[in-house]
Amino acid sequence: MKISLHLRALFFVYKLLWKCVTPLLLRSPRLQEGAEERTLAKVAFSKVDLWIHAASVGEAYIALQLVQNFDENRTFDILITCNTAQGKEILEKNIDQSPHTICVAYMVFDNPSLVKRAVEIADPQLLVLIELEIWPAVMLEMKKQHKKVIIVNGRMTERSFKGYKKARFLWKAIQPDLILASTEEYKRRLQIIFGQEQTIYVPNIKFDQIKNCSVTTDQKNDRKSLILASIRKEEEEDVLWLINETLAVFPALQIDLFPRHLHRVNHWETFLSKAGVSNCVKTDCFPGQSPSVIIWDVFGELTNGYQRADAAFIGGSLAPLGGQNFVEAFMNGLLPVTGPSVYNFYWAGDEVFREGLVKKDVTGKKYCNYLSPLLKTLQTRLLFSKKLTNIFT
Repeated sequence: MKISLHLRALFFVYKLLWKCVTPLLLRSPRLQEGAEERTLAKVAFSKVDLWIHAASVGEAYIALQLVQNFDENRTFDILITCNTAQGKEILEKNIDQSPHTICVAYMVFDNPSLVKRAVEIADPQLLVLIELEIWPAVMLEMKKQHKKVIIVNGRMTERSFKGYKKARFLWKAIQPDLILASTEEYKRRLQIIFGQEQTIYVPNIKFDQIKNCSVTTDQKNDRKSLILASIRKEEEEDVLWLINETLAVFPALQIDLFPRHLHRVNHWETFLSKAGVSNCVKTDCFPGQSPSVIIWDVFGELTNGYQRADAAFIGGSLAPLGGQNFVEAFMNGLLPVTGPSVYNFYWAGDEVFREGLVKKDVTGKKYCNYLSPLLKTLQTRLLFSKKLTNIFT
């Protein structure tokens, strides 16, 4: 690939920026985990056939689905990289089920110098970027080394689209070889950004998880149970209000709190204690203990939690963060309740709201009222099973 002088200058500045910000980034508790791998002070992989990058938990599940659907008559050496400890743990728990040789590592910082070395070591024939993981240095390096790049389950919100349009000259210069977009609108936006005609609409891969989930009451709690899923830092005050309001109506309720980022667990423990709400961290709870709130500090337990619960509130939606994935909740027979901000998951389609699979509060603080009827009555999970069948099969 011939690189223009303008592009060389741009990436020289990009490299200098990375050199400046890396020490600051490594002060973050989230990025200190795996810092040696992110900076290639420790190389956790060798030559592979395929490199898949999955940012966090949702993308990690998609990566696993992709690998599970490869031709059973061929095996590959695969590198799967993640940005988060949560995503990495999900992958490490499930790779033993694959016939392929899979290495899981943290994604190297997108510093052109680091990326060049990483691509040379891994030497993949193909890089698969999941959803909106658009990293300019790694995409450019793959093109320089005459290797292929595709985007799978591609998405681009209106907000991201407005931002990416300002640098279309860059994205067109490093356009992937193929884009598989998860909606027709995302397809249109990605085509405009990259100028890539090889952009195809493919139904969202996340819906493939539906066949792996069951609607059951086998794991029900003796106590009424509410899950607060993927709660973000920016909405913690509002979630505390929800906890207090709900416990005032249902004092015997068990609340399972799943912070989106586990470094917030200790904060939640202090936060709830100061508010007078009995709580314990899951790994510190002892048999027979019955706090109002259990703070989950364990990865990979949210699906089991949904199957035990009577109601669920999905976080990332009370602040303008775009929401977190509510699909897994209704796939397991719950009617998830969200705040107003769910734009990251409009790909699920209007029918999930129209058919009552998700209850979205658009006026503020009515989400508590939406949860109360679910906690007063037995959850009719078979009703959701029927709705899911009608909509997605």
